[in-house]
Amino acid sequence: MFPLRLAAAALLTTLLLSAAHAESPMRGRLLYENWCHHCHLTEIHYRVGRKADSWGKLLQMVEIWQGEMHLGWRVEEIADVASYLNRHFYRFPSSGVE
Repeated sequence: MFPLRLAAAALLTTLLLSAAHAESPMRGRLLYENWCHHCHLTEIHYRVGRKADSWGKLLQMVEIWQGEMHLGWRVEEIADVASYLNRHFYRFPSSGVE
């Protein structure tokens, strides 16, 4: 049953995201909640010594981890997830997102 639910969630995410082509914090949130949140508790974003200490590093970390997970995200999807994380957790300046 679990693989069926995972496939359904992936399909729903794909359908919802296919309509969004511009930078979208909502798309970033959906991607994060479907693919990242199960391993990353909120506390990871506030821990001492976190690896993401700037907008560029945050973007780089999202790119690295989507690669580790073999998600095949496009540049826009990586930017959307980083944008979502920056808006809700990090608030780095000069990110180009508002």
